[in-house]
Amino acid sequence: MKEEKAFLRGKFVDFQVKIAELTLELTDQEQKFQDREKDLYLNLFEILDAFENLNQTLSEKEATFDKTTHMLARNVRSIHKKLIRMLKSRHIVQISFPDNRAQMEYCKVVDTREAPDMVNETILSVVKNGYMNSQEKIVLRKAEVVTVLNSSA
Repeated sequence: MKEEKAFLRGKFVDFQVKIAELTLELTDQEQKFQDREKDLYLNLFEILDAFENLNQTLSEKEATFDKTTHMLARNVRSIHKKLIRMLKSRHIVQISFPDNRAQMEYCKVVDTREAPDMVNETILSVVKNGYMNSQEKIVLRKAEVVTVLNSSA
């Protein structure tokens, strides 16, 4: 009877060790997956930045386009919209600032300017859009913004 208890105790300990090892391995695999996923999103955001710059350039010169160039511009915009829809389907959305004020958890201030008629931390322009997972409330990339910073006189 004692031998059986010792045998079962040994098996129980072996199972607990195996469970702990597998749990640790699973946690490690989940972290690696999340890191790869975030890296993929960051690369997609760079592509979105390129599309936004291209759209800006196209909009500025659109009056001079011929029919073929208009079609090309429309196709570029269509691809851009498809990429945005694909991200939205995965709950990845562009960070917005409805009150037009910088919130440090959502943005990084890359430059400041004086504007006496405006309150400090008012966003003057967004240099790069930020993105977050709206379902998990996780910021994937902070927006880069230019804000007001008035010197106190």
